[in-house]
Amino acid sequence: MNYLIGFIFVVLVAIILRQRHQFEKMRQSGRFMSYYAKLNENAKIHAELTAEITEILLRMQGFDVDRIVNGDLSCVVVSEADKKAMALHIEERRREVDEADKIFEQVKTKYESEVMQ
Repeated sequence: MNYLIGFIFVVLVAIILRQRHQFEKMRQSGRFMSYYAKLNENAKIHAELTAEITEILLRMQGFDVDRIVNGDLSCVVVSEADKKAMALHIEERRREVDEADKIFEQVKTKYESEVMQ
């Protein structure tokens, strides 16, 4: 009878240890998914900025993306004031991306510190 109780006790301890291990793996997975989501969000912001800059540069040269898609390669003269406004818009978006990069660096540092523990 004592052997049976001892065996049940050992099995329960093993189950508890296994559950602790599984919970830790789940926590690691949650941390990684949080970091990965922020990584993808940051990559999306950079891709949107690149696309927007490309479109604005085309507009600064007098081209329109919609007309180019339709096969019209005609050029329109763009005033200097419009070009300056477009350049200011690009700089504003770059500042927003820089802020997003700072936030991502904080998340990255936090994730790396948690992983190293």
